[in-house]
Amino acid sequence: MTDEKIDFNWRWNPPSLRTVKQPETLTPDEFLDMVERVDNEGVDPLIDLRNQCMLLTTYFSCFRAVEVSQWKVKEALYPDGSLMFVTRLRKEGTKGNYPAIAHIPNVREYREHLEKWFDARVKHRIGLEKKGASEYRGLDPESHVFLSNWRGMWQPFSLTRKVSKGKEYMVATAVQNLLTKLYKNYGYNNSSSTRWPS
Repeated sequence: MTDEKIDFNWRWNPPSLRTVKQPETLTPDEFLDMVERVDNEGVDPLIDLRNQCMLLTTYFSCFRAVEVSQWKVKEALYPDGSLMFVTRLRKEGTKGNYPAIAHIPNVREYREHLEKWFDARVKHRIGLEKKGASEYRGLDPESHVFLSNWRGMWQPFSLTRKVSKGKEYMVATAVQNLLTKLYKNYGYNNSSSTRWPS
């Protein structure tokens, strides 16, 4: 063996990290502007109002699509008909199947739209209590806040059963698709209904 000097060149060569494309985040002003544009002449005003309220609920109360679809009248209104400020979601109405507490914040635009939606439901007799009760503004407390209008019939949004890592849960694919479509139709192709600014 010869006395050759061997030079070692240590190089830090970490693997390149994969970049994950993030959804576009809207400011509150951009979001409220988009919600106002959802109200257009080409769509039934009741469906427009429902869509606006659903968007506002995902943004200000941070509800996921499944929580929007499963939120019940008795979780949004007090028996006297006034809108709650804090709601308790049943475990069946959440993605993780755990009960959750969520805020219905005192954001003027959000609460005004919810009030209009409940008033419209009463006016158009959508999901009224069969007994003619006055509690919950006369609405059936077990009915969902947001309903699908399938072929002119107001009914709960459908859920799809999903299994991941041995755990079964329900997803609201129809609501997720509707919310994503609304974002795209109004100029936010890379947005998601479950993304809000931090």
